[in-house]
Amino acid sequence: MKKYIIILAISFFFVLPAFAEENFVTSRIETTSTIGLFNTTSTLENRTSTDVVSFEVKTDRELLEQSSIRVDLMSTKDMIKFKSGVDYTIYSGSEVVGLIAAGEECRISYKKGKYYLTSKNIDLVSDNFWRLEPVEAGGVFEIVGCKRTVTGRKAVFCTYRGIFEYRYGIKSKIPFLINELPLEDYMKGIAETDNNSAEGYMKAVLVAARSYAYKNISFLPPTEKRLFDVYASTQDQLYLGYNSEIIMPRVAQFAQETAGEMVTYDGSVVTTPYFTHTNGSTKTWKNYNGKNDRPWLVSVKCIYDKYKKMYGHGVGMSTHDALMRATKDDWVYVQLLKYYYSGTEVEKIY
Repeated sequence: MKKYIIILAISFFFVLPAFAEENFVTSRIETTSTIGLFNTTSTLENRTSTDVVSFEVKTDRELLEQSSIRVDLMSTKDMIKFKSGVDYTIYSGSEVVGLIAAGEECRISYKKGKYYLTSKNIDLVSDNFWRLEPVEAGGVFEIVGCKRTVTGRKAVFCTYRGIFEYRYGIKSKIPFLINELPLEDYMKGIAETDNNSAEGYMKAVLVAARSYAYKNISFLPPTEKRLFDVYASTQDQLYLGYNSEIIMPRVAQFAQETAGEMVTYDGSVVTTPYFTHTNGSTKTWKNYNGKNDRPWLVSVKCIYDKYKKMYGHGVGMSTHDALMRATKDDWVYVQLLKYYYSGTEVEKIY
């Protein structure tokens, strides 16, 4: 199969919501991720002995319904091959036009304003995009022949849960391969840590990643200008799908154990940037006018960061310092999150 175009951008500044078709970069995916925003004097280390700090998840709010998220997996002008172990209903836009049987491989392409979907038993042409939905819950599909790899991980990541959408981008002039799935299924495939780190650290990263993803969900029907919510690369956060669940089962386990939990400030879910390491302390977030309009993002000390230079945008959670605090000092994940995101709570949202 011809080479795929995979979206990547490692941001050292504020990452805006992923408006499809705008400002994307084509490259090989790397494992280092910096989710971006751009300091609170230490809110935990500066407390007196009389201060009481709770490291429990708050569960007293009215719970919402779980949301779905739309992820741009990749884009390519080449024909692709789709296959699943379960039946998938074929939609042309919102109209049901057929069924892909379990195990049946079909070819999907776009040319001169027409969408094509063919197999031994199917021959369809449409003016509208293809949307393939699993007949049963938990459906997993494969982009056959895809070569999506990540440096340092010996696997190919081309298998995903949920709905598949094949949709041409008018501005980019290239078809997007979009995966729509429940937010918790997305979280199982997040690959921002390895599989063997301290539990507190891994859970802290997952809750931060869930908060970031939730803040980027549109909650409105897709438009030609916004086809999806996030990229599957480190332009947002690294999502590798079903195969990642298999090779990193502790990530999937801890995602399930923290399901629905997010970081909040004054009761609202907030964006929670993280990055590799500092030169001793994180930075305070400053907007384009030089003001801090995100009071949970202020400077805190990173005692385990013994580096001369900052690696990443420097705002929010230093993942190296967090890893060391969880490993050496037994900090739990709520403790970590409340330290790096000042004045926040960790709450069960759904």
